[in-house]
Amino acid sequence: MSDVNSAIAAAASDALVSQVTGKKFYLSKTFWVNVVCAAALGLQMRYGFVIGAELQALALTAINLGLRKITNQPVTW
Repeated sequence: MSDVNSAIAAAASDALVSQVTGKKFYLSKTFWVNVVCAAALGLQMRYGFVIGAELQALALTAINLGLRKITNQPVTW
C-alpha cells in the first residue's frame, strides 16, 4: 500500500511542478498561430479576399495538431 501512496504523491508533485514551471500563454506557438488566423479573418472581411470556411478550418486544425505534436511544456495562465 505504501508503494501506491508514494506513486500518488510523486504524481501530485509532478503535476504541481509542471503548473509552476510551465510557460506563459504568450510564449505558446499555438496561441500566436491562432492570433494570426484571427487577424487573417479580419483582413478577409476588410478586403474581400475570402478563403472558404472549410479550407480555413482544415488548415487551422492541421497546424494546431502539428504544434501539439511538438509541444513539450504545459501552458500556464
